[in-house]
Amino acid sequence: MGMTSSEALLVKPSVRAQMPNLLGLTGFLVLEVVVAARGLFPTWLAIACPAVFVVALGMAVVSVLRSRGEPWHVRLGVDGVEARGFAPVPWSALAEVRISRLRPRWFFVLQPQRLRVVAFVPRVPGAVPATVVFDPFLNGKKSSNRMARWRAKLYGSPFLLLTQTVDATPEQIADAVRRLSDVPVVEA
Repeated sequence: MGMTSSEALLVKPSVRAQMPNLLGLTGFLVLEVVVAARGLFPTWLAIACPAVFVVALGMAVVSVLRSRGEPWHVRLGVDGVEARGFAPVPWSALAEVRISRLRPRWFFVLQPQRLRVVAFVPRVPGAVPATVVFDPFLNGKKSSNRMARWRAKLYGSPFLLLTQTVDATPEQIADAVRRLSDVPVVEA
């Protein structure tokens, strides 16, 4: 679970939380290979389907490997919220903290409670970093403007925390926000 460090909540990546994704992708890859080996797919599909799952599995492994050894990725403290590699965002710059399901909802219908997002919604656009914590492809970098606009449209902010990849639950994050600030926490 997220560590509390003298008034701060330190949220770090969790290898354990990412294992269900890794195991699920591995299972689908094995299933695709078995189906392809039995000749139940046309040749092009027998090559394409396992290739897609190999790429997805590779991305999941990269995510797990990048998770190891980092002391924290998000710090919620009395002075505000900070994503590793970005300047802290003071609580006064936030209109609300919004907790919602991962979208599009129809795509994630099987695990609605596990796949949630914490969005740090700014009072003024551009007042928060355009990043997703913990996104293995950004790895502490700023998102493109196009992706930032898309996330702001979906979640209300380009600054997101994917709770299925970290050691703190949305409830723990919400409790820390309430304890450390007067920013409203909204369940969307």
